[in-house]
Amino acid sequence: MNPKYENFVVIENGKKALYLQLLKALYGCVQSALLWYDLFTNTLVQMGFKLNPYDLCVANSQIKGKQCTIAWYVDDNKISHVDDTVVTDIIENIEAEFGKMTLSRGNITSFWAWTSLSTTTMAPSRF
Repeated sequence: MNPKYENFVVIENGKKALYLQLLKALYGCVQSALLWYDLFTNTLVQMGFKLNPYDLCVANSQIKGKQCTIAWYVDDNKISHVDDTVVTDIIENIEAEFGKMTLSRGNITSFWAWTSLSTTTMAPSRF
């Protein structure tokens, strides 16, 4: 054993044990998901987004007079706005905080369990 760590080792049930305090969340731990959620939602709120009261993994903001929506599941995100430059700005802000993301852009995108289609001209829908 490295002598540098001997003071941190305890004997429990006849076996050596080493306890550590983590400085960051450890992927896979139960609390890690909550820590990530808190960090991500606080970042979005600081960017001017409001959490959707019906789905707390959806946030909305009015940008340039139109709604911008971010939906997420774990660490997958879907960002939508009618102005592509707004989406680019949001991505850049998120990347500035969390690092580079793998991106997929286009009119047809898959996100978690749904596929969405967007077009430049939208016709009114009737149900």
